[in-house]
This record gives sequence, structure tokens and C-alpha cells, in this order.
Amino acid sequence: MSDSVRTGSRLVVWLFAAIGLIAALAIIYIAAMVFSFTVRNRQDPAQIEAKAAKQVFAVAGVNALAGTDLNEIVIATDASIQGRGDPYSSGGSRPDERNVILLDKANGESRKLLPDNGRQIVERLYLPAVAGPTDEDADNFVVSEAGAKDGEAKKTKPPVAYYLMQVRAAEGQSRDVLIGNLATGQQAFVLKGIDGVDRIWMQSPTRVALLLRQGRKLQYRAIEIPQLKVVVAHPVEID
Repeated sequence: MSDSVRTGSRLVVWLFAAIGLIAALAIIYIAAMVFSFTVRNRQDPAQIEAKAAKQVFAVAGVNALAGTDLNEIVIATDASIQGRGDPYSSGGSRPDERNVILLDKANGESRKLLPDNGRQIVERLYLPAVAGPTDEDADNFVVSEAGAKDGEAKKTKPPVAYYLMQVRAAEGQSRDVLIGNLATGQQAFVLKGIDGVDRIWMQSPTRVALLLRQGRKLQYRAIEIPQLKVVVAHPVEID
């Protein structure tokens, strides 16, 4: 075979190789563009939808309030409840509570304690009109009941009369404290911007006391519930 023929054959091979390479690059480029377009189409609607979507809420629990005709209906974010079993069991995680509705079992009337579901409830307590420990220690209250044997007192929870809720502040990690009267429906945020509450107890049938932290200082506050007013405020010195 002559040199000219060999050279021509090589040129043909190189030409086909170059065409094949260009075709492969073109296919890769087209595939990349299609993939990029597909990814954008898959992501963009989700982002738009996420911004416009409304949050979904669900009932986290319905509980009778001792000594009253009221049930509390706890409202939480749906995502914090789904797939977690009983959120209030010992092994369950606490749901993201956003509101409480009080339902009168006798007439069906209801009222919500927070104006909207925008803030997280950190803690909620129901307090009796009796001096003593808070609801978390309510089994320590001893009330005599008709039907108890002579010389004995049946240990039972007294009727609740008030409620206290710690709610996450609108901005930051501080908390606001809401106190209300179950009978009258009157309530108010009596403390705002605190760091946390360490202890709560009923000082008298109408007064609740709190040991709290505010601005990294330990503080004592006493609140007269019918007036929804702080009546005693003292720092607690630790040095």
C-alpha cells in the first residue's frame, strides 16, 4: 500500500474519531442541560410552595381539668406529632405546642388562650386556689372527701382555678409568662422577657410565687392572680 493511501486512511479514521468525539460531547452537554432544567423544575416549585404554604396543626391531647367542667385541647404542629406514638408517654418526645383551647363540656362553648399559633408553649400548669406546691406536685395535696373512712383522708387533686403558661417570646429565646383565671377568663402576660422559671408554688389561695431567672440574675416574684399584677419583686443574691 502506498504512503498516500495510508495517509488518506489515517485522515478518514481521525475524521470519524473527531466526529464521534464531538457527537459525544454534544450528547453530554445536552444531557447536562436537560438534567439542570429538570433539577430546577423539581426544586423551584418546592421553594415557592414552602414560602406560601400554611402550617398544619393537630390535636396533641384532650385532658379534663380537675374539679371543673372544662377540657383542655392542646394544639401542636402536625409535624411534631406524626409518627411519634404517644407524645406524652415516658418514651415520647414533647410535641411543639402552640395553643390551648378550653372547652366547656356542659354547653360546648370554647375559648383559646393564645391569640394565634405563632409562638411555642414551653410549659403549662393548672393551679388550685390552695396554698401549696404546683400541679406537678399536686398529689401532695390532701383533701378530705365524703365517703372516706373515719380518721382517714383521701389523697386527691383539688379543683384547679388558675393557669400559668410559659410562652416563647416573639424574638429570641426569652419567655413570657401568661397567667389567667379559669372562672372569669381574665388573663394577662404578667412577666415578659425572662430567661426561665425554676420553681412555682401557690403562696396563698390567690397568690402565685415564682423563682425565676432574668438577665442572668435570680429573682423572686409574687403575683396576685385576681388583679393579674406583680405585688412583690426581690432579687435573690447568690454571693
